[in-house]
Amino acid sequence: MRIPTTTYRIQFHAGFNFEAAQQILSYLEELGITDLYASPIFKARKGSTHGYDVVDSNQLNPELGTSENFEKLIGEIQKRKMGWLQDIVPNHMAYDTQNLLLLDVLEHGPDSDYFEYFDIEWNHGYENIRGRVLAPLLGNFYGECLENGEIQLKYGENGLSVNYYSLELPVRIESYIKFIGQNLGRLSKELGRRHPDFIKLLGMLYMIKNVPTETKGKERYDQIAFVKGLLWELNT
Repeated sequence: MRIPTTTYRIQFHAGFNFEAAQQILSYLEELGITDLYASPIFKARKGSTHGYDVVDSNQLNPELGTSENFEKLIGEIQKRKMGWLQDIVPNHMAYDTQNLLLLDVLEHGPDSDYFEYFDIEWNHGYENIRGRVLAPLLGNFYGECLENGEIQLKYGENGLSVNYYSLELPVRIESYIKFIGQNLGRLSKELGRRHPDFIKLLGMLYMIKNVPTETKGKERYDQIAFVKGLLWELNT
C-alpha cells in the first residue's frame, strides 16, 4: 500500500481546472511533493468554488475540464511517480435544480427509481411531516416568503414547479389536480362542455387521478411523461 509522505492540496474550481493543475506539476515535483490531495472533482452546483455541493457523483465537473483533460493530468502525475488522494463527499448532496436524483425523489416519492439513494425518514414520528421531506431552504418564515412573492408556482414543458429564487422543485403528479382543477366551472362556461380542449382537459384530469394508484415503476414514469406531454400540447 502506498503511504503518502508529503501532500499538496489542490482546490479545484472553474478558475483552477485540470489543465491549470497540470501546469504546476513540475514545480510541485521540485518541492518534493509525493502526492496531490484533490478537492471534490465530481459535478457540483454551477459556479461552486469548493466542490462539496455535489449534484451528480457519476460525472466529472464540466467546469474543471473534460475526461480527456483529467486523464492527461493523471498521466502526467503517474510519469512523475506521484500519487493522487481524492476527497469525496459520500454523505450529502446539494439541494439544487441540477440534482436530478433528488428532484426525482421529491416528485415520485416511494415510486422513484432513486428512493433508496437518500437517507430520508419517511415514517417520521411527527405525523404532519410523515411521508414528506423537511429541508431548510427558505431564508425566512414560510408565510412571509409567500406574502413577499418569493415562492412562486410556475408551469413549463417539464410540468408544474415550485420556485424559490433559482431553486426549482417539481410538483408531484398527485397535486396537479389541485391546480388544474381550479375554476373548471368558469372554464366550462367560457368554452362550453363540448369544446374539444375542455374534453381533453377532463380526460387528463381523469388520467392524473389514476396514475398514482394504478401504475408503478417504469410504467408510472411513462404515464406521467405522457400526461405532461398532453398538458403542454394543450397549453401551447
